[in-house]
Formats: sequence, C-alpha cells, structure tokens
Amino acid sequence: MKVRIYPLALGKAVKYTLMDLEREVAGLLIGKYEKKQDILEIWDAISGNQKSSSAFVYLEEEVMAATFEWLTRERPGLNIVGWYHSHPGFDLFLSTIDIETQKRYQMMFPKAVAMVINPLEYVKTRKLVDLKFKVFHIDREGRIIPLRVSIGIQRKKLIESTIRGMDTVDLFFIQSTEPQEQEEYKFTAFSSLGEKFKKLRGKFTSF
Repeated sequence: MKVRIYPLALGKAVKYTLMDLEREVAGLLIGKYEKKQDILEIWDAISGNQKSSSAFVYLEEEVMAATFEWLTRERPGLNIVGWYHSHPGFDLFLSTIDIETQKRYQMMFPKAVAMVINPLEYVKTRKLVDLKFKVFHIDREGRIIPLRVSIGIQRKKLIESTIRGMDTVDLFFIQSTEPQEQEEYKFTAFSSLGEKFKKLRGKFTSF
C-alpha cells in the first residue's frame, strides 16, 4: 500500500505539532482508501483535546467519536484513516505505546496508518527539506512497515481536499501529565479506548 497526502492535510498536521514543542501532540487523519490503486489518500488532519508529555500523548476518545459523527453527517465518503503525532527532537519510529495505539486504529480501519513528525529542524530553518516525517502500518505478521508517501497534486482532489479541509473546526487543548499520573492514565485510557473501538469498528468501512 502507498500513501498520498494532500498539501493542506500535511500542513495542518505540521501546524498542530508546532503548537507545543515541549510535548508530543496528536491528531486524526481523514481520507479514503482507493482500492483499485491500493493507495490511502489523506485529505485532512485535525486535532482535539489530549493528555501529553514529552514522551507520551493520548487523544481523548470523545474527539474520535465527535469526528466520526461529523464525517457521517458532513463528509460522506471520508473516514478516519489513521492518526499522527509528534516526536519533538526524537527519531521517527513507533514506540511500544504507539504500536498498541496503531493496532487499535487498524482494528477499526484495517488500512489505517500512523504518521510520526519531528518538527524541530523545520522550526529552525523553515525549509521543507528539514521537515521530517514518516508513515507506518503494521502488517499481518505484526511487522512495522514504513510506507512510501507522495504529495497529492491531482487537480480536482487537490481543490476539493483544500476546500473541505479549510472548513474543519478543531477543539485543541493539551493537558500535561506527570510520570506517575501518566502511567495510571495510559492504563485507564487504553481500557476505555478498547471499548470505544469495539463500538465504532462496525461503523467503518473495512477491506
């Protein structure tokens, strides 16, 4: 599978990660899967309430529920196709917690991806060549696969994704967590998130 991300979606994801360079920032990727071409298209990126530290981030489950309801009502044909988060100052990889999170996204949408962004060099130079990001997927054998990513330039979809993406509203709030509090939150968050994914899974398109 290949990934095609449209400029506004990438720009919005980067913008959100730049809002806090001390802690990880996360959000959802919106798009669609083109089965014939085996390409996952990312049209939009949003964010919302989350708990975060320099090495951990959890997007509140209400953000996903509200996004799903909004997509169903306002954007038929588009899905939550994955998530993004920042690794400020770190390499581009999926941590143990990231892997568990990604598995849950793939339970809901089998083609879901995880995008990891390190925005620090870009902040210093403002040059696109210094914008570091990678997109990952977990295959059936449990291997973490880096995916090839291209920038979407197809005229009709470029215009449509831009117009739709500019109409998206975000509720952005980050709450810092202390180490002990962070561990307790991760346990309760993942238990709750697992139940939320079970409820939403049947509502999403699967392949």
